Amino acid sequence: MAKSEEKEYGSFVFTHIPKCGGTSFRKYINDAAIDSGLKLDNIYIPGFNELDNDKNIPQLDENEIKTLQKKELKILANHCKYGEDTAMGIKLESPFNFTILRDPVKRFISHYHFFYYTLGYNDCKGVSLDKLNDKKLEVLLDKLGNIQVGYISNIKFKKVVGLENMLKICKYNIHYEFDAFGVVEDMKTTLHFLKKQCPSWLKLTGTFPTLNTSNSKKVNLPDGIIARIEEANKYDIELYQFSKNLLYTKK
Repeated sequence: MAKSEEKEYGSFVFTHIPKCGGTSFRKYINDAAIDSGLKLDNIYIPGFNELDNDKNIPQLDENEIKTLQKKELKILANHCKYGEDTAMGIKLESPFNFTILRDPVKRFISHYHFFYYTLGYNDCKGVSLDKLNDKKLEVLLDKLGNIQVGYISNIKFKKVVGLENMLKICKYNIHYEFDAFGVVEDMKTTLHFLKKQCPSWLKLTGTFPTLNTSNSKKVNLPDGIIARIEEANKYDIELYQFSKNLLYTKK
């Protein structure tokens, strides 16, 4: 599809998958929105413009949702699964949908390092992945595995639908529902594709920042742990490879 010649976009929606470079991109798109002359009332990005980090749409109470429903948003960037915003009655005129994916093993390790090792979720503060007992590791592999498939498919009943079917939905969504997408490991190509496709009213001219990249390098984990992480994220791995290959055909 040619940029805005075939479709006129009224808003921009960033589906922020956890630990996929989204904090950096939130700043980038917020700066671009302000530079493009948008009013702050038309921008909803938790962590910016005096909006708390924990104000992602799934975290809002009923009154906060009602307040947000009254706004005419042009930019929405938050931890919200694809389509979850409109399902909750948020007004988004002809949205341009964008997301960023990440190498699933790196994403998993980064997620654990930030929320569990650093912040202490589940009593894991200061405990590296290879030091976890087997039961706790197994719980985390199930909880943190295939998160990207969960965000892009937005299927609530995973056990009923099945991960294989969710993956098929993801591939369809990436190919046909998202107007642009990218991968953390190649932001140059990602931004090139985004700039080529994005709405003409949004000027993406700034430099992409690097923020919140905790544990972005692969840590030295035993091969057995890496193999278990790969197995727990096998659908995310397939989605990532599919998206990465598709990206290079579209750039």
